[in-house]
Amino acid sequence: MTSGTASKGRKYYFSTRDLVLIAVVSAAGGVLSTYVGYLGNLLNKAFGVPFGAGQWMAGLHVFWFVLVRVAVGRTGAGTLAGVLKGTVEMFTGSTHGLPIVLVSTVEGLLVDLALLPFTRPPLAALCIAGGIAAASNVVVFQALYFSGVSWGYLALMILFAFGSGIVFGGYFADGVLGIVEGARILHLRFSGDPGRAEHTGHVGRARRSSKIRLAVTLLMTVALAGGAVYYYAEVFEPFWNGPTCTVEGKVANPYVYRPVDFEDEAVTVTAELKGQVTYRPPADYTGVPLARILERAHPDASAARVRVLASDGYEAEFDLSDIMEDRTVILIREAENLRLIATGYEGGYWVRMVTRVVVE
Repeated sequence: MTSGTASKGRKYYFSTRDLVLIAVVSAAGGVLSTYVGYLGNLLNKAFGVPFGAGQWMAGLHVFWFVLVRVAVGRTGAGTLAGVLKGTVEMFTGSTHGLPIVLVSTVEGLLVDLALLPFTRPPLAALCIAGGIAAASNVVVFQALYFSGVSWGYLALMILFAFGSGIVFGGYFADGVLGIVEGARILHLRFSGDPGRAEHTGHVGRARRSSKIRLAVTLLMTVALAGGAVYYYAEVFEPFWNGPTCTVEGKVANPYVYRPVDFEDEAVTVTAELKGQVTYRPPADYTGVPLARILERAHPDASAARVRVLASDGYEAEFDLSDIMEDRTVILIREAENLRLIATGYEGGYWVRMVTRVVVE
């Protein structure tokens, strides 16, 4: 056999098509991760808690891994997608930094392991894989930032995440796969058949789906897509704009706050972050008192509160009079972002990636 013939006969575990698909899907998941965080923050706000209820959106993070694992049809695709998605998420401004790569990788690995026994994963298997992978984020974050949270509260968050994984990571992913395949946008390739698209088993998934199932999937897709458009158009603030935030609302002098303009007014405080999930021991932080930043804007006499908002939609609300009398609540520069160090307040008030300060 000639070298040319040998070269032609060489087979790789992942084809070029597979690698491109994994890269595109992972990148999309990483870029949209802040939007998922925004949806979670909306739920937390609706339920009146700083975190926990947002785990109902956790399944949207693992949706991508289930999607790519079934589309590629090879064990390992989910793990590779997890590494890539986590890396993209980190470099596009995740508040978690490097640990998000670990969280994402574990999620992708668990999808691979859960679907390992199946040549053609049924819907039930996809739901279980999505649920387990989504729930793992709670466990990993606890291992990294354990703060003595009660087992009952931890179990509740795991349950929320597991349920979300079933709905978004399993049911929704299966519906989307059925739609794109039925439209001949994508042919599913199953384990043990690397050379051709499989035209049995799940290929008729979309055509056999009920009209109600199709309608539910399309409705979820439209709702999520519409929400994403609104988020990126009206809420999201690119982290690459640098460490700035707007001071607005009931103020006589709205302006854009830049740390460099307040260098001479920075103070150092010692603060301890005590959250229900996250704990950080006492440390020194140097930044500008939020009171001083607000004084530059001249709040109206009728103003009663101030909201500090992050780029992902998370926010904390304070009594304006309390903030104006407290010089230990400061805004610091953290890498290329701003972070509120709420000395004396519980962890939920420590806002990362601050982009707006609104006086009301």
